[in-house]
Amino acid sequence: MIRLCLPAALFLAAPAQSEELRLPGQAGEPAATECRAVPGDPDSCVRVLACVGDAGVYFDGKAKGWDEGSVSGQLSDGTVCQGHWDSRGPFNTGRSWLSCEGGLDVNVLYFSQDPQTGTVIGSGKVSDGRSVQVWSGKNVLKFLTEDGAVSARLPCGGGDILISGLRRATGGGV
Repeated sequence: MIRLCLPAALFLAAPAQSEELRLPGQAGEPAATECRAVPGDPDSCVRVLACVGDAGVYFDGKAKGWDEGSVSGQLSDGTVCQGHWDSRGPFNTGRSWLSCEGGLDVNVLYFSQDPQTGTVIGSGKVSDGRSVQVWSGKNVLKFLTEDGAVSARLPCGGGDILISGLRRATGGGV
């Protein structure tokens, strides 16, 4: 997925500025703190953020790989999810599927917005009927931050989720 990826990552070889964010109620380090995007490297990694349904639930995770790979993270309620992605669909599409604790399954179809940075936008469904909106890529935080704003927002169906404490740090990362 990292090439077109839901979790995606066609990136420049040089270490890029990483963006760290803390989501509401998040304890410990963000899921993608150790991500490093390197073109062609099966260990490439990008941040994955998603809205689940319209009740303020979000997903914070990372995708690893190149053209295909793994995706992992957790929902804001602590539910852990793991799965796979594949970016070799027709017309710049890719697919991701995850299994979560408690028997939930998530399927997403995503579209490449910028193959050079691995930026993708996707949507899909959870097995319990909720919808999913996904953003991923090297510059995902910039994409989710309005000009002049100091915080990013996840544009979820039930209302935006403010991502407070946006911090930019040097080094590799999503």
